[in-house]
Amino acid sequence: MKRTLVAACLALACLGCEEKQKAIENLAADNAVVKAASAAANEVVRNATDCGVAKPLIPEAYRQLEEARKNVKAAASQQILDTLKAQVDRVAQLCP
Repeated sequence: MKRTLVAACLALACLGCEEKQKAIENLAADNAVVKAASAAANEVVRNATDCGVAKPLIPEAYRQLEEARKNVKAAASQQILDTLKAQVDRVAQLCP
């Protein structure tokens, strides 16, 4: 009985390790995707004081963010993309 209980506990512990490992792998894979979208959004934000420069960059930033949203797996990556989109939205409101 004790062996069965120990084996079950070990199996559950290994399952938890696999889930954590998968989450880490998802974040690592998402990194490159988020990095490209982040660069586009940051370019818009950097030029927020010059609407003539920022305004043409906004559509590309939105496109990059949407593309990234389709390709990321981790929830944390989705949150980062939401934050970046909010920043681009603010510049878009300032530069109609």
